[in-house]
Amino acid sequence: MLGQLLIPLILLLVVGTFAASLAASVNRHSRILPHNAPEIWIKAHGLPDDEPPRSRPIAVCAGDSITHGILSANYVDMLATRMPEVEFINAGINSELAYNLHARLGQIIALKPDFISILIGSNDVNATFGLAKALNYLATQRPPQVPTPQFYHEMLVLIVRRLKAETTARVALCSIPPIGEDPGHYAWIRTEEYAAIVKKTAFDEGVDYLPLRERMCAYLADAPPKKAITFESFRKAGIGAVWDHKVLGMDWDEIAARNGFHLLVDGLHLNSHGAGMIASLVERFIRDGRRAAPAAAPAGITEHRW
Repeated sequence: MLGQLLIPLILLLVVGTFAASLAASVNRHSRILPHNAPEIWIKAHGLPDDEPPRSRPIAVCAGDSITHGILSANYVDMLATRMPEVEFINAGINSELAYNLHARLGQIIALKPDFISILIGSNDVNATFGLAKALNYLATQRPPQVPTPQFYHEMLVLIVRRLKAETTARVALCSIPPIGEDPGHYAWIRTEEYAAIVKKTAFDEGVDYLPLRERMCAYLADAPPKKAITFESFRKAGIGAVWDHKVLGMDWDEIAARNGFHLLVDGLHLNSHGAGMIASLVERFIRDGRRAAPAAAPAGITEHRW
C-alpha cells in the first residue's frame, strides 16, 4: 500500500522538478542579449562620432521580447538581411514595460541613430490581466505604480518627447499586435485599447505611425478559422516553444501551426509571417525617410503601408 502511494508522489515530484528546471532554463535563455544589442554594438564599434544623416544610417529597433527576437521570429534580423546598407541595432529586452524602455533611453540616444522604431506595450497589456500578473510585473520590472492604460500613455509620450528632444532621428511608433487571435476574447479587446493609445500618441506628438495591428487583424479576418490553444495555456506554450525551437529544432512556424495560430507562436510572440509584417513596415518607414529631405519631419502622422 505504501509503495502504491509513493509511486505517484515520486512521479509528481519528478514532473514538477523538470517543469521548474525547464522554466528556469527558459528564463536564463530569455536574458541572452541579441548579437546586435546596443551594449554589444558599442563594445565592438564604439560610440558614433558622426551625426545623421549618414550614407550608412543607424536604425535602432526598440521594444520588448517581440523585438528582442529570442522567443520568436526576429524581425530585426529580417531587416538586416533585407537592407544590408543600414546598420540595425536591436534594443529589445524581454518582459519590459514602456516604463523600462523609458528608463534606458540614454543608451539609445548615445548611438545618435538616424531612425528609431518603437514597438512596446504587450507587457503593459499583459500586466492588466489580474492581480497575479500585476504583482509579477511590479516585482520584476519595478514600475512606480500598477500598470494601467493611463500610465502606459504617459510613458509612451515621455519616450517620444525625449527622443525628439535629444536626437535628430526620425521616430516611428508601431501599434502592438493582438494577444491571441480570437477577436471576441478580452485579451484581444484590451490590446485594441492599447493600440489606440499608440496611434493617438503618434498623431499628437507628430511622429510616424506603423499600423502593425491593423495589418495583422486584416490578415486574420480573411484567414480560415483554426482551433487555437486557450488563453490560459499561453504561458505554458511560451515555455514549451523555446524548448521545441532550441532543443528539438522546430521552427517558429511549425510551433505556431501546432498551437493553432496563423501569426502568433504562443498567443503573444510572432512567427515568421507576423514578424515579416513588422519588418515590412519598418523597411518602408526607413526607405521613405531616406528619400525625404534630411531636415524634413513627419507632419502630423504618417501611416506607412506595404
